[in-house]
Amino acid sequence: MWQPLRNLVNSLTTYMALSPDMVTRQRVNQWLRSRPCLTSTEWFIRYWTPPAVPRALPRALSDFAYEQLHAYSGLDIGRVRPSDHLIDDLAFPAVCWFDWGITLCEDFDEIFALDISEQFDETQFTTFADLIHFLHQQLTLPEPETP
Repeated sequence: MWQPLRNLVNSLTTYMALSPDMVTRQRVNQWLRSRPCLTSTEWFIRYWTPPAVPRALPRALSDFAYEQLHAYSGLDIGRVRPSDHLIDDLAFPAVCWFDWGITLCEDFDEIFALDISEQFDETQFTTFADLIHFLHQQLTLPEPETP
């Protein structure tokens, strides 16, 4: 008799544990509001082309990061700087759905036709730039030869 109620409570508890923390998301976005919100073009030019980086990243990658990372996190990516720490500054594990890394790999495969799921480990990135440079590296790696 109590099993349906227990199932409902367990489902709600699990949903809450796997959902983004909206209070943290709001706090991070509030912190980011002190910065100008750059359009995707401005963001690309300021952070992903020389002299900010030695070699320009592909515009498609910058646009992908700008749009998709906003969709996963709810953060104003136009205010995010490459030096921002994913955990300490942006609280990425808290503001995103628990499976944002899986979704990123699926979206990357869909957009760039590259499966990065074997190489992707969200715990290995300290800064936002680390994540973007990893994605760029995946685009520039030579394709493995097929026998």
